[in-house]
Amino acid sequence: MNIAVTGGMGSGKSKVSKELSRILDAKLVNVDHICRDLLQPSCEGLEALRHIAPAFCFLSNGSLNRPALREAIFADELFRKQVDSVIHPLVRKEILRFCKETGNHTIPLVVEIPLLFETGWQGDFDCTLLVYASENVCVKRVMQRDMVTEEAARLSIAAQMPIQAKVELADLLVDNSASFAETVDQLQYLAENKSFVRKTKMAMNNP
Repeated sequence: MNIAVTGGMGSGKSKVSKELSRILDAKLVNVDHICRDLLQPSCEGLEALRHIAPAFCFLSNGSLNRPALREAIFADELFRKQVDSVIHPLVRKEILRFCKETGNHTIPLVVEIPLLFETGWQGDFDCTLLVYASENVCVKRVMQRDMVTEEAARLSIAAQMPIQAKVELADLLVDNSASFAETVDQLQYLAENKSFVRKTKMAMNNP
């Protein structure tokens, strides 16, 4: 059984992913960590970027200048798509390797993927879980985490795929708007009722 966990900015998907992996005694994989590993010196992802990224995206020692790359991606939509076209296939290959590895040993796998539906990778998983929270809660979390203004937080959230569109694509939904204890109760309920096997879509309150 492999489960993809996703959600928008400020939804708390990382915390939920960790708790779900604990409840299911599953292996936890974070796509952001995979990307980071792929962009280490001499790794496949970094070498691929050298063919498309401008020189200022690299430091004098040849390693990646991550802030510069991030700024270039945000400033140029075409460049972002080029980076995605190079990195996404490598990331997906790693994810599928983890799925095969855990499947061979009947170990549950929880994969945290922020852009699951945007990339269209949901079909790679037995089950998808969408973590959501009310917009105001997400805004406050992003403000605290990233030290940005409310306006900046709202603009970042608004730039993402609408939450309702993700609801239509997800198998399971978890409301992480209130206390985390309540979120844990929802995860326990899903696990105890084998919802991850049945792919039962939970009813969602208006976020």
